[in-house]
Amino acid sequence: MIKISVVIPAKDEEKRLPGFLRTVIDHCHRSAHSYEIIVVDDGSTDRTALLASSFQKEFPSLKVISLERNHGKGYAVKQGFLAAQGGIVLFLDADGSTQPQEIERHLDWFEQGYDIVIGSRVLTDGSSQVKALSYRKWMGSVFNFLVSRMLIKGIKDTQCGFKMFRASIIPTVFGQARLEGFGFDLEVLYLAQKNDLRIKEVAVNWTHVDGSKVDIIKDPLRMFWNIIEIKKWHSKD
Repeated sequence: MIKISVVIPAKDEEKRLPGFLRTVIDHCHRSAHSYEIIVVDDGSTDRTALLASSFQKEFPSLKVISLERNHGKGYAVKQGFLAAQGGIVLFLDADGSTQPQEIERHLDWFEQGYDIVIGSRVLTDGSSQVKALSYRKWMGSVFNFLVSRMLIKGIKDTQCGFKMFRASIIPTVFGQARLEGFGFDLEVLYLAQKNDLRIKEVAVNWTHVDGSKVDIIKDPLRMFWNIIEIKKWHSKD
């Protein structure tokens, strides 16, 4: 039984992914837990899949799922989750903004009955540090304020790229989810709250990494529209 499945969605990440994969694999080797790693290549036009596959000899529990065309981060994460075999399934961003050491810092929350554990760049616990660009902090604050008013209650940061799920609840939230892009986090958390699942938001170490694929104009507008779509799709379910 594989205890922990780490899903890494990746699109054109030949520069950043190999170094981060090395970090994740080293963490897995040191851990007392058993791990699998699933890289989902979301229609890359570079050598992302090839470079990820080059680590399989060293770490046999590494799978690479190659999608023929680009669908979006949400779709890639969903495909990785559906292929996962672990009792705990999580995703990490390929840029390495959140390091794998955060996984075992927060596993105990599942022992306390939580179904989902999500990282936050807003919460602080005295042992975590967030290094973000000032304009990104401002944008995040505004967006999270709108989310809290319109869609999801009690969560301060819905978009941090570190989220862990008890495997048994994945069909409940991902089975109903429709969004394929960056807004998928919103839909998954909304569905989790709608199904009375227990969510724990935790402080994590997070560092801005150059090369972000987020469009600071278009993506916030898309995600605002996603809020409207989610309410339309699921509020009457």
